[in-house]
Amino acid sequence: MIRIALAVVVALAPAAPVPATAAVPPAKASGSSCVSSVGPGIPPPADVPSGIAGFHAHWYGQSGYPSLCAGERSTATVAFYNSGSLGWVAGRMGEVAYLGTWTPEPGQDRASVLGGDGTRGSPATGWPRYDRVAVQPVPYVGPGQVAWFRFTVQAPLVPGTYRLAIRPLIEAAAWLEDFGVFWYVTVLRADGSVPPSGGSPAIGYAQADLAAGTHDGTRFAAAAVELASPTQSGTFTDAFGRGTRAYRAGSWTSAWQETPFGWSELIASWEADTPPGTWIEVAMQASPDGIRSTRWYVMGVWASGDADISRTSVAGQRDDGGSVSVDTFVAGAERYRSYRLRATLYRTDGYAATPRVTALGAVVADTREYAPRIPSAPGSGRGSELAVPPFSQEIHAGEYPEYDGGGEAWCSPTSTAMVLAFHGLGPSASELAGIPYADPQVDHAARYTYDHRYRGTGNWAFNTAYAARYGARGSVTRLRSLAEAEAFVVAGIPLVASVSFAPGALPGFLFGLGTEGHLLVISGFTESGDVISHDPAALSNAAVRRVYPRAAFERAWLQGSFGTVYVIRPPGAALPPRVAGFTANW
Repeated sequence: MIRIALAVVVALAPAAPVPATAAVPPAKASGSSCVSSVGPGIPPPADVPSGIAGFHAHWYGQSGYPSLCAGERSTATVAFYNSGSLGWVAGRMGEVAYLGTWTPEPGQDRASVLGGDGTRGSPATGWPRYDRVAVQPVPYVGPGQVAWFRFTVQAPLVPGTYRLAIRPLIEAAAWLEDFGVFWYVTVLRADGSVPPSGGSPAIGYAQADLAAGTHDGTRFAAAAVELASPTQSGTFTDAFGRGTRAYRAGSWTSAWQETPFGWSELIASWEADTPPGTWIEVAMQASPDGIRSTRWYVMGVWASGDADISRTSVAGQRDDGGSVSVDTFVAGAERYRSYRLRATLYRTDGYAATPRVTALGAVVADTREYAPRIPSAPGSGRGSELAVPPFSQEIHAGEYPEYDGGGEAWCSPTSTAMVLAFHGLGPSASELAGIPYADPQVDHAARYTYDHRYRGTGNWAFNTAYAARYGARGSVTRLRSLAEAEAFVVAGIPLVASVSFAPGALPGFLFGLGTEGHLLVISGFTESGDVISHDPAALSNAAVRRVYPRAAFERAWLQGSFGTVYVIRPPGAALPPRVAGFTANW
């Protein structure tokens, strides 16, 4: 067992820096040549904010990342400075500070393979709960003081690099800064060697073959799945005020899609046409071994319009097999090796129209074993830039509060609108005529990507499905590096990328702020390989184009969303060649 010899203390700032190296002798695993070790500690920042009204925290250093033999344990330490005006009080709900699991992996309030209390598939390493990594170590942490949280992690049995995302919170009150704090555990091979890394090969994207699969009241016609003789009927009650309607429905189920690796997350995306009175539901099912399978999880209830049903994700889908977080299925304790997709097509009883599903696919990734090499070496995209029209999200602040009110909430539809406009696609002048604001295509995209359950416009699959409404091919996938993104720019396809980062971590971002999740457009690369972005987080359209340092951007993107992008292109535009030697991810 490896332990980092750091005491649990609370000190008035400035606190002593974390040691540059761990003062712990390595331990040798019995019966093998594997030797565990701990890397250098990470010292505190030069300055931290203080006295902010309410509950606040700021990362203040941590011990080093461990490299462990399979099954070994290590005790880690991370410091957070109380940058708020209120103290943290142990044992008092609404005032006690914990470290919780946070996005992107294992996700907010999710179990981790690295530690827990023995429930939800987590190993019993002494955490307060499966989703609470540690509790404040002393009775009171006042404003301007530093709390050193300790917790134990256990190496899984499979070699690789595993990541735990943590974030402080005041239990039953609020999540605190800083987000973007990660813990990496490298599990060594039996001979003590480090497993290969440098971008995760465990990503795979596949389009379902609509001409195959199983029909139940549907048929394949004119390159799409549509209703034939519906076999299902019932009553649909819209939970968001659009009433109750009797329906007829049928479904199509894909063949099982096997993957050459075990995966922990799946994101489905689709292209469909839903005339008035019709809508679709997309669901997925997974198997770890080709014998057992999960329940069906709904990935979205969707229509291109909003007169008949409220477009929505489905909350409350969580069991031992996994859970759905808005647009992403997250596996439980097991990794999966295959999945299948199902589209259920609905029409209002008495209507003759049919919805048509023209494309359905999914990207899977093993986000639990992920060690990107940052930065990637600049490649073919150096010096390339696409003339993307600039749209600012900030000039829309306060518009249409029923669709989340513009401003920061509209980064995703603003980015989607920019890419559609670049391709010469999007809503017609007549569709935009009733919108009394500048750049009305942004407002239109916000309305028709709005997820009523999520209460926001950032549902990834809803954005690509919106793009498909206007003739584009749209899908959600994940890339392994900016080198892959460069290939899309060279092919004339700007990408919408999802990023997450702490304050100051992406130089040049609006006001030096951080973000728990933000969408922007990758539109080009400088000669040195830095990222040219059309970032909607700008106070005017003229300020949308921005250059971000390659390493900082790649870290915010790969560590923030595991390289998630929207691929939106005209139907005739060819995708770039896939990377040889890796599973296809577009």
